[in-house]
Amino acid sequence: MPHWNQEASAVPLDLNAGKGVEKVGRTLKGFMHATERLQAVFGPATQGDVEAPVVHKHDDFESASEEELEHFEVEVDAEGHHYAVRKDDPGAQTTDYSV
Repeated sequence: MPHWNQEASAVPLDLNAGKGVEKVGRTLKGFMHATERLQAVFGPATQGDVEAPVVHKHDDFESASEEELEHFEVEVDAEGHHYAVRKDDPGAQTTDYSV
């Protein structure tokens, strides 16, 4: 049996199983072809130590973004939707349009 990402010529795809199987087979083959081309351009994926902590470095852009986001807070409505609301927002303004 070949490796999971190698094409298995000895095990043909049963095309009588239905159009869904044929479509999945073509999609998987196309995906594997795309990843092989990406690997040829960028090289193989490197995996570092998965147990090592992630090093997060702040740059000027990230610091500026954090300053902008300090003025917002997240609110959740009854349906679970999340909204960003300015902390200095006076709230809903009611206007009486009745004549």
